[in-house]
Parts: sequence; structure tokens; C-alpha cells
Amino acid sequence: MTARRRAASAAVAFALALAASPAFAVDPAVTGLPAPGSYALHSIQSAPEASLLDAQGRRTSLSAYTRGAVTALGFFYSRCADPLGCPVAWSTFEQARREAESDPLLKGRLRLVFVSLDPARDTPSVLRMLESEEKGGEVPWVFLTGASEGDMTPLLAAMGQDIAHETGRAGKRTGVINHMLKVFLIDPKGWVREIYSTAFLTPDGLLNDARTLAMEFPDARNAVAVR
Repeated sequence: MTARRRAASAAVAFALALAASPAFAVDPAVTGLPAPGSYALHSIQSAPEASLLDAQGRRTSLSAYTRGAVTALGFFYSRCADPLGCPVAWSTFEQARREAESDPLLKGRLRLVFVSLDPARDTPSVLRMLESEEKGGEVPWVFLTGASEGDMTPLLAAMGQDIAHETGRAGKRTGVINHMLKVFLIDPKGWVREIYSTAFLTPDGLLNDARTLAMEFPDARNAVAVR
């Protein structure tokens, strides 16, 4: 199978998994969330530095995507078929992005980032296909990967993102990566201010917290200064 066909296969598999993910109904009138800016999000940890690849295959620093804006960062892999895993993050990001595009407080300040857990399969060509589905608008959504698994190991350890590659009877990897879904909300100074798991990740909750940070950092801008 050619690289192009493998990329297409991965993108189709991810789309099918996304279709199986639960849909969220966002109704601000019934969320029961506190008003944005009326509560504090405390600093949890500093977002680490890492050298990654963007969808064009260029070396880039992770800090270029975790500084300057209010950033929601999630780890994923394109072959994830767990309906309570990566597709939940994808669905949440899509819905949050649609609402943020019409929100004057967020559309110039919010950035979305997906970092692959599977650099062997999620090559830049695969990321380009996925990223092309999310282009346009004033809330950028970028996809990053590592040049190798070794590139990813220090970053995953620093972020507390444990993973385990599933193996079959012969000890060969099946392609399934077991991991707990985590999404990190990062302020413009690079501090993680909230961490969401599957049970707590919803578009309205993410947006509420993002608005709180946008109010705290009115000079935040979601343009990426690649370095």
C-alpha cells in the first residue's frame, strides 16, 4: 500500500470513529456553569518544550503553539476507534471551535492543538489530510507529530500522558494505543490551568474556562510564531 493510500485509510478510520462518538448538546441556559471570569483557574504545571513536526513536515517547537494564546491541547492518534477516546476530543474541539468563531472574546485568542501519539503512522501527510478538514476561520486548529517515538517520550512523561501499545499473541503491535484521554487548557504564558478527562470534557465547559483565561489575558493572540 502506498503512503498516500495509507494516509487516506487512516483518515477514513478516524472519521468513522468520530461518527461513533457521543454528540454534545450545548445549551448555555442549562449548563449551570459559573460566569466566565467569576472564578480562578490555578496554575498546575508549565507546558514543556518539545521539538515536533508540523503538517508540512517542518521541525517546530511546541512552545510556538502553547504561548501567546489561550490553547486547548489534546493528544490523539488517527486510528483511535474508542468512542470514549480521541473522537470525544475531536467532537468537543469541533463544536467549541464553531461557537468560538462567533465569540469576539475568543475568536482572536483561542487556539486548538492536536499532538499525535503515533508518529510512525501519523506522518505529516496524514496530518495534512486531517488539518485540511479544519482549515479557515479565526480559531486555528493545528496538528503536530513527532519524528519518532523517542521524540515523544519526554513530552508524554512531562505531561503525565501514559500510553501502552497493545500487542497480539505473537507480541506484535496491533496498532491500538491505550491511553487516558486528556485535554490541557494552557494560558498565554505557557501554564496548564485545567486538565480535562472524558468525564469532564464538554464544549461548554471548555469554552467557559477559555473565556475566563481570555478575560485574564486580554492581549492574547492566536497567531502562531513558528520557531
